[in-house]
Amino acid sequence: MDGRVDVRSNSVIGEPILIHKKSSKVVGLHCNPFQPDLLLSCGNDHFARIWDMRLLKSGSSLCNLPHKRVVNSAYFSPHSGSKILTTSQDNRLLVWDSIYGNLDTPSREIVHSHDFNRHLTAFRAEWDPKDHSESLVVIGRYISENFNGTALHPIDFIDINTGQLVAEVMDPNITTISPVNKLHPRDDILASGSSRSLFIWRPVGESEERDEQKKILVMGHADKKMRKIFGDADSDEDGASGKKNIKKKKNMNVALKSQSLSLKKKNS
Repeated sequence: MDGRVDVRSNSVIGEPILIHKKSSKVVGLHCNPFQPDLLLSCGNDHFARIWDMRLLKSGSSLCNLPHKRVVNSAYFSPHSGSKILTTSQDNRLLVWDSIYGNLDTPSREIVHSHDFNRHLTAFRAEWDPKDHSESLVVIGRYISENFNGTALHPIDFIDINTGQLVAEVMDPNITTISPVNKLHPRDDILASGSSRSLFIWRPVGESEERDEQKKILVMGHADKKMRKIFGDADSDEDGASGKKNIKKKKNMNVALKSQSLSLKKKNS
């Protein structure tokens, strides 16, 4: 096996393997970055499971990690591959500090609001790939908070060693929920998906002026409260008539709040 997939042939070259409970759904797979033979799976049978892909067969998991509800995601840590981070629909982030230690119970449980309804993409806590201490994660928040009279759903940066909230990412013009979040592998840039829009965030220094050249331009469908920032043809307002099949683009400028500067201290 050379790792390639040939999509030209419809012939069956192997038997399907049941890695989670029959009739359940596998929602996530992740290969260990340093031991590629190790596979981490998770599903709606309330389990995350570790597998050796060299001996992959039903019921042969190396370890089963129980959860109280559906497991939205399960990831090995990006630098050592020895930690495990899972997101469960019981509003918990579970952390195992070492795959070589006792995995019967998680090292820590962190309470966080990410239980969602059927109309949202599942929330998934993601490692910060720049953090060599493997302690910083990012995840969107379901429950809203009142920020100067506006209900916002921040994106949270959490220290999984302490369970403390390190920073909140928010913008008063963005009132939708952001369940999908990815951090840049080298730069202090965050991409978040919300509804049909994509937002790009970056830190703003205390003395930095937020002029047009320092803002980040994002194309997509924005919240109706957003205003046009540029006067070109690509920044049309969303239609308010409610007619279907009308899709217009809007320019948006968003920036990470200044308290996110503490994130830089976590980078090596």
